[in-house]
Amino acid sequence: MTDLHSLISTFSYIAIFILMFTNGVGNFPSSQFLYLVCGYFVSTGNLLFLPTIIIGTTANTLGNITTFLLIKKYGESFARKLFMLDEKTFSKIHSALHSTFQDKGLWWLFLGKLTPSIKAFVPMIAGLANTENKITSFIFLIGSLIWAIMITSIGYFFGEHVSFQSVTTV
Repeated sequence: MTDLHSLISTFSYIAIFILMFTNGVGNFPSSQFLYLVCGYFVSTGNLLFLPTIIIGTTANTLGNITTFLLIKKYGESFARKLFMLDEKTFSKIHSALHSTFQDKGLWWLFLGKLTPSIKAFVPMIAGLANTENKITSFIFLIGSLIWAIMITSIGYFFGEHVSFQSVTTV
């Protein structure tokens, strides 16, 4: 078990990059939690707001693009394995999200990137829907940027009232 506080204290922006990349690929660790912790570090002066946002956004976007392109290339079976879903659960999620995507199109990708829980599946749906690479990547970037600013700001404003020293991640 790794202490997230120690990880970010020791490796700073490198840790943020790696953690947000893995979040972009496989939705672990939680971006909400990570950005709240980053906001806390910004409030204590251990991190700077702008580099935290730029590095987190870039890493998450690259992770999302990686997932998107892999699913676009390898299809449904890869997507199901990546998200560790059984066939029945995957079919339900895929059907619901795919029909929503068909109705709302690329706007859904953007809104989905700003919605907790759904945002994890956005690169998968975009890959399965075979969306255009450049516009999809841009949507991932803008959605990730807005998300990073919102959640890091919350962590910053409430950071002085919270101690993350006992919080851990696997």
